[in-house]
Amino acid sequence: MKTLNRREVCSLGSRQLSVTVLLALSFMATSFTATAQPADVVVRIEVADRSEATIAMAARDALERTLMLRSGDRDLLAHPTISATLDDAQSQLSLYQFEQIEGRTRFVAQIDLAVIDNLIREADGTMWTASRPPVLMWLVVDDIGGRRFGNTDNEQPLWAAMSEMFDSLGVDLRRPLYDLSDTLLLSPQTLWDAELGPILEASERYGMTHLLIGKLIRLSSGRTIAEWLYRDTTIEQSVAVQAASEEAVMEPAITLAMTEMRRQYAVALTQQSAQEVLRVRIRNVVSRDDYRAVTEAMNSLPTLERVRPVAVEGDTLTLELTGASDAETLSRLMAPLDRLTWIQDDPDIEKGALLRWESR
Repeated sequence: MKTLNRREVCSLGSRQLSVTVLLALSFMATSFTATAQPADVVVRIEVADRSEATIAMAARDALERTLMLRSGDRDLLAHPTISATLDDAQSQLSLYQFEQIEGRTRFVAQIDLAVIDNLIREADGTMWTASRPPVLMWLVVDDIGGRRFGNTDNEQPLWAAMSEMFDSLGVDLRRPLYDLSDTLLLSPQTLWDAELGPILEASERYGMTHLLIGKLIRLSSGRTIAEWLYRDTTIEQSVAVQAASEEAVMEPAITLAMTEMRRQYAVALTQQSAQEVLRVRIRNVVSRDDYRAVTEAMNSLPTLERVRPVAVEGDTLTLELTGASDAETLSRLMAPLDRLTWIQDDPDIEKGALLRWESR
């Protein structure tokens, strides 16, 4: 066992003491209650004129786009609170203006994300975390010429429409190159048969595990039969549809993928969660700089209404967080924080979590 000399003992004691003193001062001043403030977003929409009707329409479009990008849940648009707010969208903007770019007029709206979060909360919806991965879409087509990869000009409108829809819902949709490296591992028939071994191997080069596999049968009537398979490391689901339009063909795929992505990478933003308190113990907080960095990191997380230090024991700092309903929600929110490591749900606290801070 290592024996500390007097200088090391004093240094260790002073580091722990500084945290204790800082905590005490924080309690005396303002109880160190803090709120994470989301930034404003700017949305630009090309318009035909500057009429009142155009302003109202563009404001609604801007608010709806921001809401979908934040939540990824199209069902929110049918909620009475959301619907009523969209009808009066102009009043929800922080400000708006017009700009002229190469002879075109654009409506520029600035939107406070706190307004968006409050809307989601009133509708008991969900909000994306920052850690969601992209989705890789493989496509195979059965038409008059046989089975082939869906990478021709005929599939370009479908791809463009799906990519745009995924982007609008906050998820990055990508497609493979269908080049020699892919075809060495996959054939159209292999993809049609959904042989997951070769598909997973071919997908590894793109670094993606969330896969959307589409099988399309083009009928002579002009209709399309589509089967969509969504797969990741935890689940596999499929859905089939027969439709006449590209929009109807891709709708089940979007719903399938977004439902599963939200299950894994979104957090509940409800009126109840805004009031619930989660107690978190963070180990290895040994200096004033650590203390400041930990509280700043926690305050940077979305959905948190308050971050309050309540205790310090040795190198362990205890915080009370309001706005994260449970430990799983917190683990999703803190994914971008590389200096905070999840240890486990706290066995000593009914609703708590145990973390470790990486001191520098």
